[in-house]
Amino acid sequence: MTQAKAKAVPRSRARGLKTWSAFGELGRRPTEYEVVTHNLNHTTGPVPLEMGPDVHGNVWLRTHRDAMKLTVPDWDAFRDPDSVTYATYVAGQDDQETYVEGLLEEFDGLGYDASLSDDALELLRRALTPGRYFAHGLQLLSAYVQQLAPGSYVGNCAVFQTADQLRRVQLTAYRTKQLQLTYPDRDFTSGERQTWEGAPDWQPLRRAVELALVEFDWDRALAVTNLVVKPVGDLILLRQFSRQAELTGARLDALIADNLWLDSQRSQRWTKALTRFLIDADPGNADVLRALVTEFAPLGQAMIDGGARLLAPSDARRQAEIAGSVRDEWTALLEGAGLGAPAA
Repeated sequence: MTQAKAKAVPRSRARGLKTWSAFGELGRRPTEYEVVTHNLNHTTGPVPLEMGPDVHGNVWLRTHRDAMKLTVPDWDAFRDPDSVTYATYVAGQDDQETYVEGLLEEFDGLGYDASLSDDALELLRRALTPGRYFAHGLQLLSAYVQQLAPGSYVGNCAVFQTADQLRRVQLTAYRTKQLQLTYPDRDFTSGERQTWEGAPDWQPLRRAVELALVEFDWDRALAVTNLVVKPVGDLILLRQFSRQAELTGARLDALIADNLWLDSQRSQRWTKALTRFLIDADPGNADVLRALVTEFAPLGQAMIDGGARLLAPSDARRQAEIAGSVRDEWTALLEGAGLGAPAA
């Protein structure tokens, strides 16, 4: 018995949807970075959280994120210039921690802390160990930018920045304890809060952090955090601190600050990329961002003046050098972001 041949069904020439259709017409296979980052923000629907529209979380998101002045047709069109994923972040930071642990072990074996000069110890007591409060403030600010981020590409950048700050808090606390064990009579571990809350030269930095923490609209929180408080604070307490530590012979602490500065540079790269993306998405966003930088610039200027005195309290010439260098580098960041120089 013969079987009838099945009638051939003509194949459609129309191209069907593929696995990566969520990306639109890319014309290429998406990268691993895009695959694990794209469109993962579950809070951007009509009702952001899967609860009633009038619950506090949904009201907060509608008020402080969805009603912000920045307008972007597609937030998922942004890309981190470093294409950081969880896997690459963990691998990279593992290498950085291995490097820092090697420094700590090497310098501990050389009796580094016991050999520090009075000038070096005073710098560390004054400007390094209280810095864990500042770093924790940056951690809170970065976490808020991440929590309300309107897209997963932006949110991922902010969450890695938050993790950077946690690493900085941990390393500062570790060094504080090491110093306390070697110098139990110098108020290491016990005097930092009093310094943070009361030392005059810390107050511009503390004020900036605390005012930034009550900026709830996402565009304002982004601007005050990533365009003012964090870059200025990092330039003072990492970049300029490292140089001052070298001058006083605090070599280990200079090297640790240099390593943490790498994290800050990554933050600056994605911040500049994001602001340029925002301006390309809607030229009106440039006016919004410039107005915010102008509004918050006095906080940054006061941070610079206080930070210069903090690092070199008895050297007016060095203070001027520090302040000038920080202002120049902050200006370069803002100009690279397409926003121009900060207000004097």
